[in-house]
Amino acid sequence: MRDYEVLYIVRADLDDDKLQDVVKRVNTLIDRSGGVAERTNLWGKRKLAYEVKHQKEGSYVLQDFRIDQGRIPELEAALKITEEVLRHLIVRKPEKAAPAPVVPPPPAEVVLEPIAVEAEPVAARSLGDREEES
Repeated sequence: MRDYEVLYIVRADLDDDKLQDVVKRVNTLIDRSGGVAERTNLWGKRKLAYEVKHQKEGSYVLQDFRIDQGRIPELEAALKITEEVLRHLIVRKPEKAAPAPVVPPPPAEVVLEPIAVEAEPVAARSLGDREEES
C-alpha cells in the first residue's frame, strides 16, 4: 500500500451536514476500494478560478489515505460520477526516505609544526658578548 492524497472540491451550495455526508461517502469509497482513510482536512469555501458546473465557489477537502496502486482508477471513476464533487485530484505522496546512517566525521589531521629555536639562546651568551654589542 502506498500513501496518497486526494484534493476534491464539493459544491458550495451544500450545508455543513451534507458536506459531512459527502466526506463520509468519499471515505467509504476509499474503504471499498481496499484503502484506509487517514486524515481529513476541511479547507472551507473558496472562490474557484473559473466556473465549474455553474458554480463559482466550492468547499475544498484534502484527504490522506493508503491504497494499492492498482485500485486508483476504480477510485477515480467513483469520484467522477459523484454529483457533489466538482473536481478532484489524486496524488501519490513521496516515499518516506530511510534515515541516513550516522557517519562519524573523519579524524582531524594532526599537524606537527616545528618549534622555532633561536640561533643562540640568551642564557648561553657570555658577558663579553654583551659589551661588544653595546
